[in-house]
Amino acid sequence: MRNHDQSKFTCEDILLIPDLKDAVVLAGTEGMRRPITRVNVMEVPDVIDWVRPGEFLITSGFPFRDRPELLADIIPQLNEKGVAALGIKTKRFIDRIPERAIEIANELGFPFFELPMSIVFSDVVRDIMERVLVQEARELSLLQSRFQKLSQQLLLGEGIEPFLKTLDGMLDNPVLILDETDHLFVSPQAERIDGLLDEPAIWTQLRSDISLGVSFLSLGERRIRVYISSVSGKQRHHSLLILLEWNREHTVVDHLTIDRAGVLVELEMANINARKEVEARYIDQFLQDWITGRIVTVEDLNLRAEACGCPIEEGRRLVVGLVYWHDSRPPVKKLQQTVKQLRARWRPGQLQLTVIEGELVLLASLPAAAPDPRAEVPLAELRSALGTEAPYSICIGREAIRREKVGESYGHAKKIHDIAGICGLTEPLIDEKNLGVFRLLYLLPDNDEVRMFRDRYIEPLLEYDSKHNTLMLATLKTFFMHNRNVKKTARELYTHYNTVSYRVERACELLEIDSQNGDDMLQLQLAMKLHDMRPAGPANGMQASGREGAR
Repeated sequence: MRNHDQSKFTCEDILLIPDLKDAVVLAGTEGMRRPITRVNVMEVPDVIDWVRPGEFLITSGFPFRDRPELLADIIPQLNEKGVAALGIKTKRFIDRIPERAIEIANELGFPFFELPMSIVFSDVVRDIMERVLVQEARELSLLQSRFQKLSQQLLLGEGIEPFLKTLDGMLDNPVLILDETDHLFVSPQAERIDGLLDEPAIWTQLRSDISLGVSFLSLGERRIRVYISSVSGKQRHHSLLILLEWNREHTVVDHLTIDRAGVLVELEMANINARKEVEARYIDQFLQDWITGRIVTVEDLNLRAEACGCPIEEGRRLVVGLVYWHDSRPPVKKLQQTVKQLRARWRPGQLQLTVIEGELVLLASLPAAAPDPRAEVPLAELRSALGTEAPYSICIGREAIRREKVGESYGHAKKIHDIAGICGLTEPLIDEKNLGVFRLLYLLPDNDEVRMFRDRYIEPLLEYDSKHNTLMLATLKTFFMHNRNVKKTARELYTHYNTVSYRVERACELLEIDSQNGDDMLQLQLAMKLHDMRPAGPANGMQASGREGAR
């Protein structure tokens, strides 16, 4: 790794100036690689308020003629202000530099020069600034040359990968782009770093854990400097351009190159995103038509799949899943963003997602040898993308018998989704095995006999709740949800144990059933599930407005 920025005029270079060839370094040799960007002459005691970072400060010693020991006090202040070095003429106002000042300068690595009596300050200022300006002109020329080359490359339509390869070669360090979907584009040197891409969480945390500009990052056992530039500050979840200090130290010109390259990257990423948006719309339309059964022939299906970049592999097992949100469903925009992120993460043949009628739907393409489709769904990755703020389950339909029959799997997943919502099922993956008797209830025809069975139990409770402003039906629903556990029911309803017991007994009395008879209670529970699936009675919903304390 290169020790310092060779393009800068540094404290070491002061001794190369003819007028300063006889200058002596009194202290601070460890700081001789500090860059000098300007020169200032100090002949007043309050100079601290006027100095700037990177200055070479020179003085005749006049401010310290009566108290040279003050030099020991001012050196730490100059160092803190970022002053590059201090040069002082001796013999005219100060005979010798105090030892304490030299000790402090050495401790701080602050270069301290003794200047020859013969020098003229205006000559020193001219000589140093000429060299500084020459170096800056070279830097600007290099920066402009880099920018022109990178601009030309993108204008020729070569794409982001060749662009990163060129940037990698210019800076002799690995370069990465983290786009707004947390997808990484990497330069050739970055590809060769072991483990760089093994932990995507490192990069996705950059936006919250590391500020823009120079920061530090741990990759394996190595801690390195990185320079991070925002490709676009207009977006909250913007893309980042990242330069790793892997082979050599960054220079200021390298940082400026990254900042200016960010403008080009923004334009290219906008083009990429525009293409992705168009492609996503075609993919969404294709998936929605396929999953809902609007593509009826295998020929049409294959043609559209190929056109959208979603080829269907032969011999794969196809299963549709529908996300069931336990509480409230996230906004459609959030679901669409999730689809976008996961599409960037998964290969097309593994799992496809889209939004249909405001619901998140997935189509899993599974190996023919997979014994259990449930086990093949990448649940952990899906949960990572959706987050944990909104608990959910995935309702899995039956396996499609043929690729053009995927709509049947979707229809079955919708039925399971409906039943799961009605019955409050919360398993991570739900298929017909989880439904039990509730599936039979859901499939029952809506005829007079079914309605009579339901109403025989539900109507009296609805009427009682409406007349007495009570929560009889709601209490029974919670009671059965907790497997007839009175204590848990009371805790759920924030009411007394005896109140729950009274309501259950009073309901059974109204319905002329025995609360200790298992068959009676089973029929009551089935009737309540039927009511959840097909609400009955003009008083429906009124029970929810009853007072908690009422009986």
